Parts: sequence; C-alpha cells; structure tokens
Amino acid sequence: MNNHERFHVVYDGPALTEHRMDVRDLAPALVAIADLFTAANREINGDAAEVRVQVNASFKAGSFWIDLVASQHLLSQIKDMFAGNGATAIANGWTILQIVGLTGGALAGGLVGLLRWLKGRRPIRIEQTGNVATVWVSETETIDVERDVIRLYRNSVVRTSLEKVVSPLEREGITNFGVVVNDQVVLDVHDDEIAWFSAAASNADAEIVSDTTGRKLLLIESLAFKDGNKLRVHDGTATFHASIEDKEFLANFNAGVRFGKGDVLVVDLRQVQSIVSAKLVNESMIVKVLEHRQPLQQSLI
Repeated sequence: MNNHERFHVVYDGPALTEHRMDVRDLAPALVAIADLFTAANREINGDAAEVRVQVNASFKAGSFWIDLVASQHLLSQIKDMFAGNGATAIANGWTILQIVGLTGGALAGGLVGLLRWLKGRRPIRIEQTGNVATVWVSETETIDVERDVIRLYRNSVVRTSLEKVVSPLEREGITNFGVVVNDQVVLDVHDDEIAWFSAAASNADAEIVSDTTGRKLLLIESLAFKDGNKLRVHDGTATFHASIEDKEFLANFNAGVRFGKGDVLVVDLRQVQSIVSAKLVNESMIVKVLEHRQPLQQSLI
C-alpha cells in the first residue's frame, strides 16, 4: 500500500532573481529533505513503513521552486494490523509532514513551530499527558505540542537534517525558505530565524539510554526547591534531586499542607538516563505522589 504527497520547496531572495541556485547549496539541502522525512517516519512508525522523497523535475519561474513527491510504502509484514486497532498507529505521509511542521495543521506548528517558539532556548522540563506534551521554558511560559513532536525534537538525525534543509539561508542573498502546497504558502522561514534551527542549540542530540517509570519510596531530605520544582530526596541508596510534575502535590505544598524533612512519599518516579555532549545525564521526575507518610523510625533510616 502506498500514499504520495506532493509539495513545493521554495528558496527565495535577491540572489535568486535569475532562478538559479548553486548546486553546492541545493544538493545537500535536497538530500537533507529526504533524510528528514525518512528519519521522522522511522521515529514515528518504526519499521512499519518506509518513505522516499523524489524530485518531480518541475521548476517554476519566480524564486527557485522544487517540485517534490514524498512516497510512503506500508510494508507487507504489517498487513495483519489492518484487521485490528494497530492500523491507527501508522502515521501517513501527510501526517508526518505536519508533525515535522513543513505543511501546517499540527498543534503549534509541529517541530518547526516548536523551534520557532523556543528561539534557541532550552526547555526546563517537558510533561506528557496522552498525545499532548507541554514544554516549559520557565515556570510561567509553556507551549503544547503533539507528543510525536517531542520525539522528533530529541532525534539527532531529524534535527540535523532540518538544520541542513534551511542552511541555504546562510548564503548572502537567500532570504526565505518556504513550502507551497496546492498553490498555498504553508511555511515561510526567514533568514533571521536560522539560528533557531541549529541542532546544537538544545539537548535534542541527546541519546536516550533508558526511560523507566516505577513505584518508589522517597525520603524528603530538603524542603527547599531547587531550579523551580526540584526536591532533594533519598531512595535508600542515593540522594538526588527530582522534579515535581504532580500539580496537585505542588498545589497542596503551596497551600501550606504540612510536609517536613524526613517525611516519606510513595511516588511514581520516572527516571531518564541519556548521553548529552559525551556526558552521562540522569534525570528523575516525580510523576505522581500517591501517599504521604510521617518519618520512618530512626532504626529503619
């Protein structure tokens, strides 16, 4: 089973008034578009589908237009999925383009929209609820995006490929990159935005080693929050800081409900280990506080 999506990629600016573009700029950008779509498809669909991006050999006057066709092929081994609920797990080509942010329609503009909103800033935390993820850059500034957008944001191949797609904007005289579908401009990126697409501008190149959530008993070592909502706790083996994602717990804390040093919390604790810039990074997040207990007896601590 195949589906095809046609779209135009447009580079524009004073340097392109004669509708010519240096092949040394164009070739890597075209390859990057194919790599971007392939990596996004693999991240979202795994091995269930494969994609190809082909040039349709149709160049239009006015700026520099490239007619592309993205083809997605659903592999034979997933045919049985169409007999059950598994079929809904396959994102088609158009959906992938939307999640990347090339064609609009996705929540907050997909990955491209998220990067434009971040403007090179690093999220302080990301909370996922169902199919929506909330990205925080401060305690008061957030944006909601689709869950798959975060997967692409953290995928180094996707981020590097997207950076290469817009890289011609670094050249003098090339001021705009756009996508046109059915004669409608659905994306227009200006050269003054290019820094926001840098794959090195965030922790998007992090390699996730493990991401697990389990029931834990944590002893509060300090009630002083660090870096916003991080609490110093001990799990019987080590002391560490854990960010609080349970809004009800935070509301109770801010309302003056008594919590003391040495108190014990029964929680759902998410722990993520990743490699960032050749360094091993461990993050702990209290997803839900299930029970609040008084301090354990001294002999058990």
